[in-house]
Amino acid sequence: MNLSDTIKDLCRELDISCSELARRSGQSVQNLNKKINRNTLSFEEFEKLLKLMDVEMDCSFTLPGGEPSKNAVADEYTRDQLEILEKQLEVERMKNKCFARISYDLRTSLNTVSGAIDLAAAHKNDAGKIEELLGKMRYSVNQITRLVEDNPFNREMGVSQGESKPAETEDDLLEGRRVLLVEDNELNRDILKEILEDNGCVITEAEDGEQAVERVKKLKTKLYDFILMDIQMPVMDGFAATTEIRKMQNRSKADIPIFAMTASVTEEDRRRAMLVGMNGFLEKPLNINIFKQMLSETVI
Repeated sequence: MNLSDTIKDLCRELDISCSELARRSGQSVQNLNKKINRNTLSFEEFEKLLKLMDVEMDCSFTLPGGEPSKNAVADEYTRDQLEILEKQLEVERMKNKCFARISYDLRTSLNTVSGAIDLAAAHKNDAGKIEELLGKMRYSVNQITRLVEDNPFNREMGVSQGESKPAETEDDLLEGRRVLLVEDNELNRDILKEILEDNGCVITEAEDGEQAVERVKKLKTKLYDFILMDIQMPVMDGFAATTEIRKMQNRSKADIPIFAMTASVTEEDRRRAMLVGMNGFLEKPLNINIFKQMLSETVI
């Protein structure tokens, strides 16, 4: 395991984006990404990044002649310390895998209920359609109840939810924010648009990554405050679109904060989001309070 891999794993486990780490270290996202991807971090840079992430690890050691050194990265003591850190990260990864399946099933059922409610509102005068949608909602609610009651980790999940309760945020945090909403599913896009507009956002829509890139390219004034980017889309996915935006020569456009959206968060998705320069990761359906908390911790 090398220094760059350790930084990547720490960013993923601590949910720190590459852009946030770059901001803390006083360098550009592109420069930090280049060093991490090419594995050219010096040991001093590695140690500094650990401190910026509030990770403590004693990596100093003494050579046989009695002189202290921090440059001999291959020293056995340093490798031992890295192995200890890797084992701690592995514990967190194993814990996440335990909840991955049930989390996916819960999100699927909740999305079904949410979509059925919106469709019912649109067909309120069609009794047959309403009854059909109620049947789907009852089935999904029963699925949710079974998943919560029958899974062996429900007690742990309750503790986790309590610990991750988002902090109180200002009600007007989103007021007047100009947002580019990139989502290929029309129903999901309409729901997200309504949620954001209810919180004071001004929305521009794009149906895929290619449209999003074109919208950013054509901007002259009044840049978007941030972009909400679905990652799984036809034509051009969210990762490719973010890469294109980050490559733009106009730095004010290239540095627009971009938040990934997905119904199923995987370890690989988080890794790719960090590598292409996304600022955060949001799960669908959107929890507006969690999003506000993420925004409050991001310089935009």
